[in-house]
Parts: sequence; C-alpha cells; structure tokens
Amino acid sequence: MHGGMMGGCPCTGWYGGQASPTGQRISMQQAEEILERYVAGLGQGFKLKEVMEFQQNFYAIVVEADTGIGAFELLVNPYTGTVHPEPGPNMMWNTKYGMHQGMMGPYIQPTADMPITPEQAEEIALNYLRNLFRGAVEVEEPTRFYGYYTMDYKLDGNMHGMLSVNGFTGQVWYHGWHGAFIQEIELGED
Repeated sequence: MHGGMMGGCPCTGWYGGQASPTGQRISMQQAEEILERYVAGLGQGFKLKEVMEFQQNFYAIVVEADTGIGAFELLVNPYTGTVHPEPGPNMMWNTKYGMHQGMMGPYIQPTADMPITPEQAEEIALNYLRNLFRGAVEVEEPTRFYGYYTMDYKLDGNMHGMLSVNGFTGQVWYHGWHGAFIQEIELGED
C-alpha cells in the first residue's frame, strides 16, 4: 500500500508521481490510516503530527516521538494510497534524514538548532508571500525540522498552502505542487 525506502531512509527516492485522477479518491480517514500504518512500520521513534488534504495529494508531517522535531514530510497519492517522500526541502535540506546530507556543500552536523530562529523564518516567509500574493497573508507557527522550517499560510483568512525556509541560509522553497487546500487534521499534539 506504500512505497519502499531507499537506503533505509523514508525520505529518499520519489515514488508515486503526480496524482492521476482515475478511480475513486480515498478519504481523509483512509489517508490517515495509511499514514499511521506507514509510520508504525518505521519503528517507535516516529509519530504522525499532521495530515492535510490538497487537490493533488495528502500531505503529512512525521516527527520524532522523543523530541517532537520534524523528521520528514510525506505525500499520499489520493487515488492509489501510495506513500512517498515529499520532494524539496524534505529531501534536499534535511540534515538528518535527507538524501543529500553532506553532499550539497560543507558537511553540516544534523541539528535542529539553526542560526535562523522560528520567528525570523516566519518573517522571511511573510516577506516572500507578500511579494507573491495580493491580499492579507499570515503564516502559522513553523514546524522545525533538521535544517529548515515548514509552515502553512493563509491568504485572506483561508488556508492556502505551505512553504519552507532554510534555517541556515534563509532560502525559501514554495510548495507549489499540492493544488488547492481541502482540509486538515492535527494529531500527536502534546
């Protein structure tokens, strides 16, 4: 029901591709169940934090159970139920679980303590979004990962999408592949 792992890391490789609107779309409940099984298969060190439904896919944040720090981001094909790692920062900036740790410039020891604070990441995200959209933009509290932050944002009071900010460089990576936002559920809150 889900994609495999390359090199033992659940965030390397790209499985499932674009959502193909054939067959019946799975429900949010089904996506959550698929993700819970997937995360359980990774061992006791991880838990599902958030699931969002978008037009093109379901999106999930998985955190470390003991630290609450973001471990990786997953996508679920809404027609096949295939789970695969989200492309972008999850793979490229993640200094602990990403596929290019140490290969893209100087080696950075995996750390969630970054020079850019969560507040600074929010401000960077707001500046980026204000240049991208007209209307009132607000960002939600970022989830801290190893090497970056990911945060949801609202446009004119409505949930609209997400973006990530590199915790070392301040570079922004806009998650433009999700399509329109549908709904979300928060899990694993302590």
